[in-house]
Amino acid sequence: MKPPQGPRRVEWKGKTDQLRLSLGEKFYLQFHRHGSVGEDAEFSIGNEDVIVHERTETEYLHPEHMKDPTWTGGDAERGRWFFRAQGRGSTTLTIRILFRFEVEEEHTLNVTVE
Repeated sequence: MKPPQGPRRVEWKGKTDQLRLSLGEKFYLQFHRHGSVGEDAEFSIGNEDVIVHERTETEYLHPEHMKDPTWTGGDAERGRWFFRAQGRGSTTLTIRILFRFEVEEEHTLNVTVE
């Protein structure tokens, strides 16, 4: 089976979800970061022989606030982690939502590459 052209967006809001991919398929997860407030997110991959992190992209939600020194808290960001299925097998992708460096939520994607 031929993988789709562009990366697909994967939702990860449940505590545990299943994700099936074709070899070579690309996908991304969206997350939120607001550094001045202490909101962040991180991930870990159980087996990087199955999926690999390719890049992270972020953008300010209100870039105009970053230019004005009188605004505070204008550094809210939307981020995307991009991954590629590089080997057949199964692994986990764990996403942690942080507040001031403490884990507030943890979500697990059980990933199978066929």
